[in-house]
Amino acid sequence: MQTPLPSYLDCIAIPVSWLYGRVVRVRNAYYDKGSHVKKIPLPIISVGNLTVGGTGKTPLVAWIVQCLLSHGYNPAIVMRGYAAVDPEFADEAVEYRDRIENIEVIVGGDRFAQIDAYIKSGGKADCFVMDDGFQHRKLHRDLDIVVLDILRDAFEQRMLPAGWLREPVDGLKRAGAVVVSHTQRSDPEFAAKVREISGSEPVAWTAHHWTVLHLHDKSGNSEETLGWLTGKSVAVRLGIGSPRPVIEALVRLGTKIAKQLPAGDHQAFSKTELTTLIETSNEVDGIVMTHKDWVKARGVIDLEQMQCPIVVPKLVLDVIEGGESLEARLLSVFNI
Repeated sequence: MQTPLPSYLDCIAIPVSWLYGRVVRVRNAYYDKGSHVKKIPLPIISVGNLTVGGTGKTPLVAWIVQCLLSHGYNPAIVMRGYAAVDPEFADEAVEYRDRIENIEVIVGGDRFAQIDAYIKSGGKADCFVMDDGFQHRKLHRDLDIVVLDILRDAFEQRMLPAGWLREPVDGLKRAGAVVVSHTQRSDPEFAAKVREISGSEPVAWTAHHWTVLHLHDKSGNSEETLGWLTGKSVAVRLGIGSPRPVIEALVRLGTKIAKQLPAGDHQAFSKTELTTLIETSNEVDGIVMTHKDWVKARGVIDLEQMQCPIVVPKLVLDVIEGGESLEARLLSVFNI
């Protein structure tokens, strides 16, 4: 099992993870009483997870927002703005604004205060979708959706720092719906694990796929089919929690991955890294990034010095099974 720390540190990490798990359980018990939870007068749908790193929350949040818009509602997205110097320009906030036309994104650590200020200032949203909100217990939500990545089975993980769990898996008991990501079909065995803890099976099973490629170079921006990657030699710079799905997608397209440039989740581009990108551009046909990487890179990278394009695949969510059930669960918050 891959863990955040080297295995030789298990003698330290495992006891710390036990202690951390106990602290989280005490904290959850504190909020389970309900007296310390603040509520706003509009529906809130939270999308979160149990583990550190990417599980596919961003595409699901975008899908939920588009679903609500299609039914005539006017949602706004609420998020913390993790690891950003200016929260308003956090990578995921910018990504949402790029993805969804005219979407309002409310950013800040105290999400109740941010929403309250938004409403008092005359904000027009009639509901809110909270990105990464499962552990933000201070704010009442009308529907808690938990995303479980089938590629990183939460049921096989330990608590941080010995594993990737942010809270014990029994936290699923308070989930209103579970959505499984990175799968091509429902999995009865995995569904049984979810049902054993949460009391019900996942409401939906989802996958992700690329539709087109956006290429950015000194001549401007262009769009190519996925076939452009076939046979190409590329470097990848993936500052995301779980790079595995991107690597696997490239391999399926017949792309040669010549170099993997190290980057942590949400990592900003340093001057040293920008120099490395320019040097690497002389060695490959393209440098592949996610859109979350690109929104940070585009303001600091000098494309005139790049000898190959930055390649940004457009990622969309496929609801493989349970789309109607998930949609019904979302709309139910307006009847509460």
